[in-house]
Amino acid sequence: MLRFDAVPNGDNKEAFPMRMWSAAIVATVFLAGAATAQMKLPAQTRPAPSTTPSAQSPVVISSEPSLELAKRIPRDEAIRMVEQRKAVFVDVRSKQDYEAGHIAGAISIPEAELPARLKELPAKRYLITYCA
Repeated sequence: MLRFDAVPNGDNKEAFPMRMWSAAIVATVFLAGAATAQMKLPAQTRPAPSTTPSAQSPVVISSEPSLELAKRIPRDEAIRMVEQRKAVFVDVRSKQDYEAGHIAGAISIPEAELPARLKELPAKRYLITYCA
C-alpha cells in the first residue's frame, strides 16, 4: 500500500527519504530548465572599422548569394552614379554575351570568375552588376 504521509511513521522509514530525493530531482530539473530558457545569448558585435588607409576588410564570398545584402537601384540612379564616377557597371554574363552587346564602359567579369578577379575592380566605387 502506498502512503503519502509528509512525516515518516514508524513502519516505513525509507519512504520519506525517497520522496525527498524525488522532489529534489524534480525541483533541480525544473530550475535548470527555467534558467536555460531565460538565458540570453550575447549579441555579436562587429569590429570597429579601421581608420588606416592601408587596412582592407576581407571580402567574403559564399556559395549562396545573399540577395538581402544587394541593394537594387533604379536605372536612372545607376547611370547617374556611373557618370559621377561613384560606380562602375560589371557585366557578369558570359564573354560571348558580353561581345554580342553590353553597356558602354562596362567591365566584363563572368559570374563564375568573379571571386578570382575581384582585385581587377576599382576600389572605393560601387559595383553595379547586371546580367541582362
